[in-house]
Amino acid sequence: MTTGGVFYLNKKTIVLLLVIIFLAFFIRMLYSQYIYMKESEKTNGLEKVKAYEKVVLFHFPLSPYTKKAVEGIMRECEALKENNEKLYCYETLRSNLIQIKSFYQPYKNVILSINPKIAHFRTIEMINWKENKFTMKDYQSLYSFHLNLLNYDNAPSIFWSIITVFSLIGWIGSVFLIILKGLGTPLNKRILISGTAGFILFFTLWLIGLYTA
Repeated sequence: MTTGGVFYLNKKTIVLLLVIIFLAFFIRMLYSQYIYMKESEKTNGLEKVKAYEKVVLFHFPLSPYTKKAVEGIMRECEALKENNEKLYCYETLRSNLIQIKSFYQPYKNVILSINPKIAHFRTIEMINWKENKFTMKDYQSLYSFHLNLLNYDNAPSIFWSIITVFSLIGWIGSVFLIILKGLGTPLNKRILISGTAGFILFFTLWLIGLYTA
């Protein structure tokens, strides 16, 4: 609606627009996963892995395609013949899963299951590299080194992770508070001031939490 030549949106319209934006975002993610899953059906080997990789990187919670892509990469890794290709395949999957980590790690069990495989193939590649002077006698020490490195727990601080989650909810809630309660007719200055202060506080905590965690 318009008032004095100025265009205003009522609260219900603003909320509806926000809901539409969120739905459009998730539909876009789901559609992208669908497209790359279809693309994976036309390829084999490492090209298939690359298509599955794109599906994983478009992951969002409860997506039915992410699980299929992860399982697909695992199958392709097992089917590959060359050690260097297997290593590339498993490292690709591990890297993809770590990239989609937020306040929790999706498919953590998969990462733990492929870490020994990656450690094994890294060790074999180091021994086979002509510039190195390693032999199979060094296998166990090299394997243990790589496995310990892969299993190193670099999880963020639980305390700051909790702060980050709650501050995220806080600044988003402050925005909704300003929209729903502050932007009425007339403007509710008390809500606008408290909502803005809350937004600044929670947004600052959120940034600090992301950096510190």
